[in-house]
Amino acid sequence: MRHVNRVLTNPIMGPLARVMPPLAVVHHVGRTSGRNYSTPVVAFRSRERFVIPMTYGRDVDWARNILKAHGCQMEQMGRRFTTSNPRVVDFDAAEPELPSAVREAFRIADLPGYVLLDLQSERTGSSPN
Repeated sequence: MRHVNRVLTNPIMGPLARVMPPLAVVHHVGRTSGRNYSTPVVAFRSRERFVIPMTYGRDVDWARNILKAHGCQMEQMGRRFTTSNPRVVDFDAAEPELPSAVREAFRIADLPGYVLLDLQSERTGSSPN
């Protein structure tokens, strides 16, 4: 499934994810390759942070990359945000950051984890990787 997402779903969803919440794009750097990557995800932004449900498990490349780099750029609704302090947490820790309308659905989904990212600063407009 990861391969299908990488070669088919991500290229299609990427442009939509930049402007259609709750989709967003994680801009991250490969741990060993040093290459720039852009991965569409579901992400909810609160006043202080982003929370990303880990729908494909905890061992996904984008999460491993941002954990090693201690942050990433997030793009949502045409805005680019700098984040730091990424950590993988369980539902109980993520719940306060999730919109109330989706909390019960995510509780029932029993996902393997969530990535919390502290919001550092905002830049308007889209920037290249």
